[in-house]
Amino acid sequence: MGSRVRHPSFITLAVAVLIAAVALGAALLGPPPAAAAPTAEQIELLLAEHGSPMKGLGPVFLAEGLEHGVDPAFLVAVAGAESSFGRFLYAPGGDQATYNAFNWFYASPRQASDFSSWEEAIHRVAQGIAGELYYGSGLVSVAAIGPRYCPEGTGAWLSNVTMFMLRLGGDPADTRYWRDGPPSTEPGLLVLSGRVKLDPGPYEVGREVTAAFTIFNEGDAGVTLRGVRLVVHGPLGMRQELGTRAEFTIGPGEARRFVAAWSLRLPGRWDGWIEVDSETQASLVGPTEAFVVRCELPEDPELRRSIMRELELAPRR
Repeated sequence: MGSRVRHPSFITLAVAVLIAAVALGAALLGPPPAAAAPTAEQIELLLAEHGSPMKGLGPVFLAEGLEHGVDPAFLVAVAGAESSFGRFLYAPGGDQATYNAFNWFYASPRQASDFSSWEEAIHRVAQGIAGELYYGSGLVSVAAIGPRYCPEGTGAWLSNVTMFMLRLGGDPADTRYWRDGPPSTEPGLLVLSGRVKLDPGPYEVGREVTAAFTIFNEGDAGVTLRGVRLVVHGPLGMRQELGTRAEFTIGPGEARRFVAAWSLRLPGRWDGWIEVDSETQASLVGPTEAFVVRCELPEDPELRRSIMRELELAPRR
């Protein structure tokens, strides 16, 4: 069953979320986020295979997922698990929830949740998953989202969503969509600058890092933003975005400070940058390397040996 909130709003993302891991082992390491979203053609093939009335909407799944930072593979997988890709819509008392392939209950109590089109349904669900109920609450994996999204029959939901995600090349451990690198600086935001200050360390595997990142408005007019985040890169393609998707205005001469924390899961280089969402796009604020640190193995011999064993077993991509 989907969310029952009518208009999920973006709020501050949990800033102490552990980074999705990159190898295997006892929660020390895990798979990295998917490097790319599925293509519209891949989505179309899966919809056609299941006789979905949503066939032809592959580009919409792709665009809405990328717009809201949700892996399109996850959106498609939820539609598959909830309604066999729109073939069997929820109908309480015979009143069918039109175009609601996701069983997304944005009304409370359980009233029929109608959309005007498949396109509206995909848009509303992508927006809601990125909002406070899921990503804003730190729920990003299929396993974490399942009990809230589908409290009845959760086991079957988890199996089906996972299966469909894997068919499209998604990563059930992290349902978010990641951009490949820092965006460019939008000309209209050149009045903004930013800096990052990390705690002094030590930077060892297993420790948590706290960062304060600040953006400054050096112009003479206010700038309205739709979110700000610290993007953290780690070894083997690890990536985490920490910040807020809430809209706010930063006045002339004003500074806004945010605090984020993450865990160092692998030895090696960690770096990151600040980016913001404006009216039309994501933009870089400050340098592409706002911080760079090197994470070392701990000095304790037993811990070092344990970590090295995990790294030796870890698959390389």
